[in-house]
Amino acid sequence: MADAQPHSNPLRPYYIPPSIGKETTPVLNATNATPPSSFSFPDLDYTEYIPEASPSVTGQIKTLLDKGLWKYTSVVAAQPFEVAKLILQTRVAQETDLDDPIQQRRTSHDRHDYREDEDDEDDEPNYFTSSAPVEQPSSRSPTRGRRGRPSRQDSSRKEQHSSPYLSMKQPHSLVEALTALQAKDGTFAIWRGTNSSFLYSVLLRTFETFFRSFFAALLGIAENDITLTASTSMSDSTILGSTFPAATVMIATAATALSALVLAPIDAARTRLILTPADQEPRSLLSTIRTLPHSYLVPTHLIPITFLASSIPALISSSTPLFLKSYLGLDPAMNPASWSVATFIGSALDLSIKFPLETVLRRAQIATWTSPSLQPPSSQSKRKAFQTIVPVPQSYRGILATMWGIMRDEGYSESQKDRTAALMGKAPRRKRKGQGIEGLYRGWRVGLWGLVGIWGTSFVGGIQSGTEAASASAGPHGGKF
Repeated sequence: MADAQPHSNPLRPYYIPPSIGKETTPVLNATNATPPSSFSFPDLDYTEYIPEASPSVTGQIKTLLDKGLWKYTSVVAAQPFEVAKLILQTRVAQETDLDDPIQQRRTSHDRHDYREDEDDEDDEPNYFTSSAPVEQPSSRSPTRGRRGRPSRQDSSRKEQHSSPYLSMKQPHSLVEALTALQAKDGTFAIWRGTNSSFLYSVLLRTFETFFRSFFAALLGIAENDITLTASTSMSDSTILGSTFPAATVMIATAATALSALVLAPIDAARTRLILTPADQEPRSLLSTIRTLPHSYLVPTHLIPITFLASSIPALISSSTPLFLKSYLGLDPAMNPASWSVATFIGSALDLSIKFPLETVLRRAQIATWTSPSLQPPSSQSKRKAFQTIVPVPQSYRGILATMWGIMRDEGYSESQKDRTAALMGKAPRRKRKGQGIEGLYRGWRVGLWGLVGIWGTSFVGGIQSGTEAASASAGPHGGKF
């Protein structure tokens, strides 16, 4: 009897039943090699969706080194401008700052010639008082002028070399500050405090992240919402994706203020390292911190100004996106150009409030070593002579009193109208006591240049991303489906 060949089941066309009396061995392939309970796609590559699923230790170290090198390079590139800005902010204005440099040189030359004429008259012998023979002067050195006195160039060079202060013809110019510092202490002097600035920036970012996570855990807010915002000069629109935006703004502001207070000794030591001559000891960051009145603790007079100088700009920059979205109805995706212009205006407002506070902060920091009233009684007897490269304040009177002193007491100011009238010969020069509001904004060009650079990059990127999003949302039929 022949074996009946079973017909194929139309519901199971690829099933072949085993023949009677024979045991078939299952063929193992890629589909049945796995147990029935498992389900996988071996041909799919998940690295596109999870690029760093399990990074190696070597890769993590390499990424960390790359980020550190990039951060240090950016600090090195910006340090000369920071040094010039700090010099202008801490320098006490002098009464001769408004004088024309050419007129100053003429006046000094006239005074020098007048003194020489007086000396010549004094050196002439009196023939009517004594009959003693007049002694002939000895041979003069070729480097000395009349009557054996130093020449005009030698006296000016000696005076410039002996003076500890920078010779600045234009005391409000960043380029002049860098040129004077380079001429006095060498080329590498414009990179003073680079390592301190790098360490401060890294620690500031680290402490901000720590405090944000800590406050988020206390308030029961998702950590992803807190870490959205970043302390930058431009407003970040990522805060709009936060579940609790008001709490995110307050936490970001508090984290920035606390981080600045913790790192205030490092910031003050960095200011001293930049404003002291190269031969002024100590020159290391740790040794400079030890010269503070209470060593590693923040001085009490720096607490109010440090808190305001860090918290107010952070509050403005983090709350600007919420204001633009809620009250002006702007959206970064729908209105990229308007959003970019509005954020630039908000950042300019932030900069206008930050600079006066930063000027007062720098003066309070350097007054920690120059003001006798801020030194503890035990250390006043051991206090060494403190020398700076520019005239700095010898006392600190508080936030408002310092601002008032800069505007009304230091140096002189002259309006553009009076200056024009004096140049045309219609009226004499009129100098007013104090520098006015301009004295609080020394070095503002550094912040403005950085703000314009960051805004220009974000403006171009925002327009490109907005154009791509609009074309993608329109679809192949121009948005009509």
